[in-house]
Amino acid sequence: MAHSLSHSTAMRIGFLVLLKTFQRLGYFIPAHKVPRPIAEHISLIYGVHYGSMEWEAYDASGSRHRHIARIREHLGVRKFDETAQAIVSATVRQAALLREDLVDIINIVIEEMVRRRYELPSFPTLREEAKKARAAVSREFFERVSHAFGKERCRTIDRLLEADGIDKRSLWQSLKADAGAPTLKQIRLWTKRLSWLKSLDLHAARFFAGVPALRVRSFALEARSLDAARMLEMEPQKRYTLAAALLSRQIARCLDDLGEMLIKKVRKMHHQANEEFEQALLQRQSQTDQLIGAFFQVLLAWVGESSVAQKHAALGALLDHQAESLIELCRLHEALTKHNYLGFLWKRYRSYRAALFSLIDELRFITPGSDKSLEEAIALIRHHRQNRSDRVKLAFGGRRLDLDWIPDRWWKQVTGVERRTSKVEQVDRHYFEMCVFTLIAEGLQSGDLVIEASEKFSDYRDQFVSDEEFHQTSAEYCRQAGLPDEGKDVVDHLRGTLSETADKVDAGFPDNEYLEIENGEPILRRGERRHRPENLSLIEQLMREQIPVVSLLDAIIDTEKWLNWTRHFGPLSGHEAKLDDPIFRYLTAVFAYGCILGPSQSAQAMRGTDRRQIAWINQRHISEEALDKAIIEVINGYNRFLLPSLWGSGERASADGTKWDLYEQNLLSEYHIRYGGYGGIAYYLISDKYIALFSHFIPCGVREAVYILDGLMKNMSEIQPEVVHSCSFGSRA
Repeated sequence: MAHSLSHSTAMRIGFLVLLKTFQRLGYFIPAHKVPRPIAEHISLIYGVHYGSMEWEAYDASGSRHRHIARIREHLGVRKFDETAQAIVSATVRQAALLREDLVDIINIVIEEMVRRRYELPSFPTLREEAKKARAAVSREFFERVSHAFGKERCRTIDRLLEADGIDKRSLWQSLKADAGAPTLKQIRLWTKRLSWLKSLDLHAARFFAGVPALRVRSFALEARSLDAARMLEMEPQKRYTLAAALLSRQIARCLDDLGEMLIKKVRKMHHQANEEFEQALLQRQSQTDQLIGAFFQVLLAWVGESSVAQKHAALGALLDHQAESLIELCRLHEALTKHNYLGFLWKRYRSYRAALFSLIDELRFITPGSDKSLEEAIALIRHHRQNRSDRVKLAFGGRRLDLDWIPDRWWKQVTGVERRTSKVEQVDRHYFEMCVFTLIAEGLQSGDLVIEASEKFSDYRDQFVSDEEFHQTSAEYCRQAGLPDEGKDVVDHLRGTLSETADKVDAGFPDNEYLEIENGEPILRRGERRHRPENLSLIEQLMREQIPVVSLLDAIIDTEKWLNWTRHFGPLSGHEAKLDDPIFRYLTAVFAYGCILGPSQSAQAMRGTDRRQIAWINQRHISEEALDKAIIEVINGYNRFLLPSLWGSGERASADGTKWDLYEQNLLSEYHIRYGGYGGIAYYLISDKYIALFSHFIPCGVREAVYILDGLMKNMSEIQPEVVHSCSFGSRA
């Protein structure tokens, strides 16, 4: 095409430079501003030296304009005109509804312009449009939320920001407190905290009507990074919106924390009861002797020749001081006889009973399905909370509670009858309460029970798109995903893909020497160990001599120069950073917290830094989302090297956890019985190219297998594994 447009070599070179730069950038730039290595490479194809080209003359020539028109025609790209400007304005506003970071807004606009086959405008044009749209949308949100509050609620927020006259502290800092270990004291404290947060009456969903959840989350993140003084300096409408967003998020977090405390406390009670059961099995003989001795004394008191009244008096004197302990021994003996540790649970549950009831008074539990039996059971135990009878009736609220939901292991203890077919009118109050709290904890873990207004324990179906939105966007989504837009066609497409994959696997089976089918089950034999090359030790020694030792800080600086991953950091408000040497500040913060040194130790070891500045950057400029983006940038840069591709293809990954020590007064921290000590599990997804693709912290007491797919779903890097390997021992941990 270049040869047909011009007979001049210089014009052909100019045309190719324009074409290649436009294909990469999406807009035309003057040829004399094209980076020299690119223009020089194209010039040398024709044997022309870069310096002999008159680049500015080409830019001023009429040929350049003809070439631009021909490139647009060849690529099917339209010129940026008034229609394109209208598309930019509409897209920028739509993006600003969900995003606050200018980079994200600009990227969305660029993707839309590329999709519609328009030439891109200049970057300053896009940036100014994004700034104006973001400012306009934010003002609308601030005005809407602050207007919905009313004057009294605004005064409540101002009072939260006012410093106390004694210790010069405001309630604003208390609002951002984190939960500690799930102790009895902490459960009571956090229950009162939830009641206080609700009493402020600033969290109602109606205040944020029309504000996307992502923007509310970003408002809360920004508010959390600011102290009371910075909040008071802010424009009032923005201050009230940010404060209310943080309060709503803190209420949701408080609900999450209380739900987590309930789960951990119930699990710990069961664990302790089971341990006591195991110990009691070893001590059973002495307990049995004690019961028989007491029973023998009762028989002796009864068989004498004294009157009935005297016998009753003798029995009363005998049992008066040890009746409770004997009843407890009988319960334990019954539990041991039936090989069920539930009989040991009451002693653990009794001290937490009041706190657990206060907790369910503050939380509203909802069963997403049609079966509301557990909700009714919660209402029944709350109704009989002050009841001191051993057994309570099932009749409640004009109807009788059904017991089909009670697990088999609880049935005998709760009802007192052996068979589930027997008609039950009353239940044991103690066992019934413990059963309900146990099922609450299990339901929260499995998703069968949700907490209203919570985040972690919310109903996942609330996040589904509406039918209206589905019908509006499904066709475009299917087009972009390469799927049919009709339900039957989608099923046929997936079935065809599955059959094709199955046929491919079957065809490869005869040649697979490691896979066998025995009794209908696939057996994968261990591969043969590779022989160690003779000269491997020599090669390793030569590599150690040739590769210099690089400090970690130097490595961080080098990767920043190559990838510019600190561009993802910036003020949480989404505005541009106003820092002196921001890259240095960001690298210092990443090094301080990434190496677990902390700001104080890092400031002592690095000149020109201050611990408060490092902490300030971490709080105000670095979020989890920004860190994830920077990590993805590093992973993608790593993937461009040749060496990792020699280690693996990227199609496989392994998932496993590693215990990290954490301080005990932390809701995540638990005692790990296998490793010993308190901490949490860092769960990693490691590519066969030897780089971590995803990681997050999970409690020690959960099954790691529950989180095995999180790494696949949340991994946004270029390395996308299709097969995940995980050890079975880790899954049981």
